Amino acid sequence: MQFHPVLAKIISLILAVITPVLSFTFGKVGNYTASPEKAQIALEKTDGFMAGICHPDPEYQKIKDANIGWIREDIPFPFDEDGNLTESYINTKEEMSEYAQNGIKVMAITPNPKEYLANGLDIRNKEDIPEIQRIAEFYIEDYKDIAGAFQIANEMGIDRFTKPFTQAEAAKFIGVQLKAMYPIRGDIIIGYNLGGLGMATMPFLMMPYSRYVDYIGVDLYFGSFENVVKSMETYPALLKMIHAVTGKPLVLAEFGYIGYGEPKTDEEKAEILEKYGFHSEAEVKQDVEAFISQLPESLREEFEIYYKDLSDEDKWSLLFQGEFANHIYSELAEGVELTGYPHSPEGQAKFYADLIPVVRSLDYCLGAFIYMWNDSQQCYVCGQADCPVETGWGIVDGNGDPKPAYYAVQAAFAD
Repeated sequence: MQFHPVLAKIISLILAVITPVLSFTFGKVGNYTASPEKAQIALEKTDGFMAGICHPDPEYQKIKDANIGWIREDIPFPFDEDGNLTESYINTKEEMSEYAQNGIKVMAITPNPKEYLANGLDIRNKEDIPEIQRIAEFYIEDYKDIAGAFQIANEMGIDRFTKPFTQAEAAKFIGVQLKAMYPIRGDIIIGYNLGGLGMATMPFLMMPYSRYVDYIGVDLYFGSFENVVKSMETYPALLKMIHAVTGKPLVLAEFGYIGYGEPKTDEEKAEILEKYGFHSEAEVKQDVEAFISQLPESLREEFEIYYKDLSDEDKWSLLFQGEFANHIYSELAEGVELTGYPHSPEGQAKFYADLIPVVRSLDYCLGAFIYMWNDSQQCYVCGQADCPVETGWGIVDGNGDPKPAYYAVQAAFAD
């Protein structure tokens, strides 16, 4: 979410004042609501703090040399229409097994709702729940010698991952799977993660299933998607708040900082709009559908699938007053950064060097998973190679060569 630059500065000033107060307050509250024994039990199962990375390449020694002992990776839906294991599931399990055999622990992320829907299973149909739970039990049994942790679904609260489910339906989708896994999980810890709007809603919607939750994952990207948060202190403040509300151990399941990107000039933006046949954002408002029809395929499909019922005005607002504008212009908009941490290789490295020790000091935090291992060739949201939003997260570059962030992580994760 991005705000008008003037409003963003006002909100930033307010946050700068109240964040230390919130951090102190929830730190104190947490002393009374926390369950340190739960965190200790979980840490014993994970063999200590989970120093992790998301979406790695099989460069086992290079990963371990960075003092990273865990990976976090998606696993596919396991069965085809005949009930046989799919080739993609078999291949993924084999890849994850290789990590485990090389001394790297695995956090496995189960599929999102759309993969179940594609296979005829809908949490909204009562008769489908037993099969959804049976598959959850299968994951535990099939990965018992590979995974040390499971995360059920990913970021229920972000449209592209959650829809067509509501937040309440997504909570039920997660909860029934955790309930099935809990009695047979053994030394595997199980939980879910918070992202997007789910940050505010899911902890409460998941309360009926709280007894089956070993940890709650939190995905935070302050300074990379919005132009309001400026202080690094916001990270521990929000983690303390979530812990105080839930009483559960936390895992920073995804966190990172884009390693390059800057605002485009007005002239550069105008040139980009010209390629779509428009002279200004105001002109786009006159024919929003024509503009959307010319967007890169993956971005266009997202609008056609998730936002087709919105008014033209609401679609225009989504296009130019939020995250999508960064994709359209292949930029990081003005104000999208933490103070003192430019979006550069050096700024990215400083981010990890400063934040990881803070997270490790929180006794209710079980681990932290960096997003991600390597820079990407193209943005997975818009498909453009020059879009910094989803291409510059790596601690190694596209060739696998270490960036400054690699060495910062190596030092911060060292015992």
